[in-house]
Amino acid sequence: MPVPTLQVLVGFQTTTGFGNPFQLNNATYGKLNTGTLGGLAYADLTQYVQSVNITRGRNRQLDQFNAGTAIISFWNQSRILDPLNTASPYYPYVTPRCPIIVKANGLPIYTGLISDWNLDYEISNNDIMYASCTDAFTVLANQNLNAFTPSAESSSARVNTILDRPEILYQGPRSIGTGSSTLGAYAIAQDTNCLDYLQTITTSEQGYLYIAEDGTLTFKGRTSVLNPVAGATFASSGGIPYQTLINQYGDELLYNYIATQSPAGAVQTNSNATSIALYQSQNLSYLNLLNSTTAEVNALGAYLLGKYKDPILRFTGLTTELAALSTAQVNTCLTLDLTDIVTVTKTFATGSPASISQTLIVSGVNHTIVPGSHVIGYTFENTDGNQYLTLNNTIFGTLNDNLLAF
Repeated sequence: MPVPTLQVLVGFQTTTGFGNPFQLNNATYGKLNTGTLGGLAYADLTQYVQSVNITRGRNRQLDQFNAGTAIISFWNQSRILDPLNTASPYYPYVTPRCPIIVKANGLPIYTGLISDWNLDYEISNNDIMYASCTDAFTVLANQNLNAFTPSAESSSARVNTILDRPEILYQGPRSIGTGSSTLGAYAIAQDTNCLDYLQTITTSEQGYLYIAEDGTLTFKGRTSVLNPVAGATFASSGGIPYQTLINQYGDELLYNYIATQSPAGAVQTNSNATSIALYQSQNLSYLNLLNSTTAEVNALGAYLLGKYKDPILRFTGLTTELAALSTAQVNTCLTLDLTDIVTVTKTFATGSPASISQTLIVSGVNHTIVPGSHVIGYTFENTDGNQYLTLNNTIFGTLNDNLLAF
């Protein structure tokens, strides 16, 4: 089938003379007769697009999710996107922080803000404008918290507490799932970076925090990927075909001595003698957790030890060319987002077994789009088979949250 239909929408201010737009709840511009009514209007710039490159997710399972980025090149011979061109219908609003939405077959695949307009002038007037984009993480990364002490609360409630702080007042859409960890009433210092603190919450939960394809700030607890059900199947036959498949088997995620700590008490250590005898001691430390009790801190260390004490052979990524797929397969690929579950099957011409299937978590989504081609690349993390029900355990002692081990 043809490549998916691409659409690139950029939001420009429509306020006459720009001025200072009226802003609700703003002490300066929230008063009548002090601002100018106006707003954003999205312009469809698809006809000028030459290429789109989108990168979202994280590079390593124990890292935090990065801000999603995009580089979009526009044919600019008409100077329609030249900020110096007073004849442009968008003048003088070709500025940083314009919102941008990229869609394929009408489905959002990237939502963010343009951080830089980089214009290459050519002597023959074949000018190219490059829009460098980043998602809403860039807003949180440039906001600081005032000093305060939150109440003891769940990790998901703490995320909402931070986003609702008067100095933050996060305005974007959000989807906050249920967290399993309880965080203590620990004081937050003045000028603590907002995104850094949110990611510390995520570490204390061992959950997921990212900006979704449609721009929604998303938080998921660690149990959100237990008992996973795949939303897509990639295979050489009987599934969505792929071009390349990467297999990794190394010590990148091998840790057999875990140290964890929160203000609740002393450092808690968990280790596995068998793994240490085989691979030598490999240390992982989280000493700035927010968990409310040492019992929970210790249980989190035990969870990490069970997950990382042995190397795991896993498929870590694949690419697929959408032009080679059916319409249904294309739309399945376009709707896969971070933390979704997929099954990947590799069939071999020789050897035993004849095929291997793995159920994996999507941890990265990349798009490379040029005329006639739309390639999606996914990176994967393994699902965890060690999160078993443990009686009297503060993290794994709750029914319906964990798997039974026999």
